[in-house]
Amino acid sequence: MIDALIFDFDGLILDTESPDFLSWQDIYAAHGHELTVEIWARNVGGAWHNQYDPLEALLGRALDREVVQAQYKARARKIQLAQPILPGVQEYIKDAKEMGIKIGVASSSDHTWVDGNLERLNLIHEFDVIVCADDVENVKPHPELFLTAVERLDASPARTIVLEDSPNGARAAHDAGTFCVVVPNPLTAQLTFDHGHLRLDALSDVPLAHVVTLAGEKE
Repeated sequence: MIDALIFDFDGLILDTESPDFLSWQDIYAAHGHELTVEIWARNVGGAWHNQYDPLEALLGRALDREVVQAQYKARARKIQLAQPILPGVQEYIKDAKEMGIKIGVASSSDHTWVDGNLERLNLIHEFDVIVCADDVENVKPHPELFLTAVERLDASPARTIVLEDSPNGARAAHDAGTFCVVVPNPLTAQLTFDHGHLRLDALSDVPLAHVVTLAGEKE
């Protein structure tokens, strides 16, 4: 029996990874350098992407970080506002509620970012718990976010399904003892996943009931 379903946020509910990458890619290009997926991938699914340090290393000088941050935010925000909820997310929420499964979010981003976007998408009231970076000492790939969400849902890791899009998130879900479904976004699909029980191109590819069955067999 599955008790809980936990969603990652960035790249799983909403494609925020691509807007971030494209924005930073523009900034690197403006300074005469290329931002590769390899550079970007170092922190995907973990702490906030610090792209200042690698760019400053390439330039051999410090940036005016306030100016760069303003440029990044303006570009990323414009792209993010055009992003739809990713395929299958709303169906999984609906099916989980019908099956009596508690629903949560566990994100390495902070509440301001996650709650604000969930509010904008009219999803915030769909979740029983929302656990973010400001609720814990350690973010992904440490399992604390998932363990905290499981505890607040009054569930057990062995009876919890986690939906993740990044290698760092999948590792955290594995170390927390949950059943992990990997759903890479266009950027993380290029990375290597060492953990995960099931990999999908999109949540809409497989109904939640099937995933629940597979997770139940792993208990």
